[in-house]
Amino acid sequence: MWVIVLFKKIFAFVLTLLFAYPNIAYCSTYSSSSVCVIDKTTCQTLYENNIYEHRSVASTTKIMTCFIAVQSGKLNDEVTVTDEMLVGVEGSSLYLKANDKISLYDLCVGMMLVSGNDCANAVAYYLSGSIAEFANIMNNTAKKLGMKNTMFVTPSGLDDGNPYSCAYDMAILTAVALDNNTFAKIVSMKSADVKINDEVKTVYNHNKLLNYSFDDGKFVGVKTGFTEKAGRCLVSAREYNGNTIICVTLNCPDDWDAHIYFDDICKKKYNRFCIKNQINIDAVGSGKNYVKCSYQKEYYLLDNVKIKEYYYPFVYLPVKKGDKLGVAVVYYNEKIIERLPIEADEDIKNYGKQQFSTTSKIYG
Repeated sequence: MWVIVLFKKIFAFVLTLLFAYPNIAYCSTYSSSSVCVIDKTTCQTLYENNIYEHRSVASTTKIMTCFIAVQSGKLNDEVTVTDEMLVGVEGSSLYLKANDKISLYDLCVGMMLVSGNDCANAVAYYLSGSIAEFANIMNNTAKKLGMKNTMFVTPSGLDDGNPYSCAYDMAILTAVALDNNTFAKIVSMKSADVKINDEVKTVYNHNKLLNYSFDDGKFVGVKTGFTEKAGRCLVSAREYNGNTIICVTLNCPDDWDAHIYFDDICKKKYNRFCIKNQINIDAVGSGKNYVKCSYQKEYYLLDNVKIKEYYYPFVYLPVKKGDKLGVAVVYYNEKIIERLPIEADEDIKNYGKQQFSTTSKIYG
């Protein structure tokens, strides 16, 4: 009898623990997966699990292939597909044939939306002449980006030659790649038209997270992946109140829900900052000896910001409400993220010349 009572108490305790701390149960589901979540601007790690473990990353490899292509300056080039480009191609495909003509840009679209392995091979051959030489370019680029646990072998991510990377490296790569506007545009498209020879066909993105939107943001990319060796792999980017959260999961069976879950956890780490100040600037030319000016903006950030204010030490009138009399430069992580106008809050008559000065201050 006492055994039954003890079992009931243990069972009740476990249920209480799981309801009180649901993250424990959910996160344990992914204990064998690699998970890395970072803030794009700072590359600060927001969540981690096995982030440096060497793993096959499947078609998320194409993030690097596309990144190299969009930086080549050759996106408008017409590529003629050769038999050599199609050797060993299997799995996802745009179904290119020898002698097809397609732009390098459309190859990137086919590679990132439908995960075309034929497109990835064609990009590699066109830009470097061979798979092996393109792999060298990929690995040299990875080294420059600080990807210390990565070795690429193919442009597509197929497991030939045992390539590997890790969740952290793929997150860093994605953060850099998203700074390229063309890359960011391609990976955010739900569908696109590509032209092969004289035929236009519509392709659709495999990344179904692009269909999700929230009051505080939406998913804006970037790449799915799967092989039997790698399991399900997914790299996503989610906008959140002016920030971008990058999430990488490797060998994660429930990756769609996992990315929503981990992003929801990590967005709670951002703090709300209301940046505002009212400034009285000396006025010359009327009975009133100053003009009320101000600026204001709300941010959600991991850390506080630095503000440098540049404004006129005095103004000659007239001044109209809304006139720009200076600028507040907002720095975050030592980078300028915005220039806020310092504007007059009132109308005052008369006129004259203006000079410029600077002050600075730290908020927080």
